[in-house]
Amino acid sequence: MKAKRIAVYGRVSTDAQSHASQLREVRAYVRRRWPKAEVIEYLDKASGARFTREGLDTLMAEVRKGRIDVVAVYKLDRLGRSLQHLAQLIGELETHGTALVASSQGIDTSDSNPAGRLQCTSWPPSLNLRGA
Repeated sequence: MKAKRIAVYGRVSTDAQSHASQLREVRAYVRRRWPKAEVIEYLDKASGARFTREGLDTLMAEVRKGRIDVVAVYKLDRLGRSLQHLAQLIGELETHGTALVASSQGIDTSDSNPAGRLQCTSWPPSLNLRGA
């Protein structure tokens, strides 16, 4: 069986902040859940309001090429800059068969987690990301 390809994404807003605490938890979660996974990290130091972020843009390019199985973040607000942006990103992950894990929020949409898959199908129709 092929090893899972996991992308860990971290973002802080200013140079005075550190990725350390969010990465520590996400790395530990990934090691427990997928001990033999190939893991690559994408990090940004940028306001969540910025439209483009180098790390996120690179990560999403890899998702679009089918090279990422799971995107793991500490919290959803580290990923999206607004609810609309987050919904767009999650929809794109779904389209490319990439699961999303938010380790501190109990969100895991991987195939091996039926409850997480249900979360995606039971969103309100305006945010329903699976078309159900």
